[in-house]
Amino acid sequence: MSIITDGRILVIDDDAPKLNAIKECLKADLGLDNPDIAKSLTSAIRAISNNSYSLCIIDMSLPTYDFEEDKSGGDPQAKGGVDVLRFIQSESPATKAIIISQYDEFPDGSGSVTLDELTEQLLRKFRKNLLAVLFYASQKSEWRNRLKNTINRECDEY
Repeated sequence: MSIITDGRILVIDDDAPKLNAIKECLKADLGLDNPDIAKSLTSAIRAISNNSYSLCIIDMSLPTYDFEEDKSGGDPQAKGGVDVLRFIQSESPATKAIIISQYDEFPDGSGSVTLDELTEQLLRKFRKNLLAVLFYASQKSEWRNRLKNTINRECDEY
């Protein structure tokens, strides 16, 4: 089985320009059309509960609810992606995940943690599911190359 040929992909992101860029990358660089979309923590957990995914591409900062359902979006979750990873680890252990964030710092208790520090923590804690943590910068192509390479590398290992 290969993520590219046999797998179902879920992209979890509420930021429309970033979501479109990820979808465009999947289509143009990897030939992956029409991934499923979730725009909040709640809709991501619902989708993962109801479907079998090979790969989830997850934004780190997510609202609690979809804006279409709840005009406030609920509470913003600076590390909502971690909650999605916990759910995947517990309920869908065969699913692989990639975190992609446009923030390089996150609140952590009384201070903050950098994306690099968070990456180390997450790769240790979710090593069976998490393939990579990527920094998204709309004007740069590094995130796109890393996403493509991470997915291709995972396919090569099947």
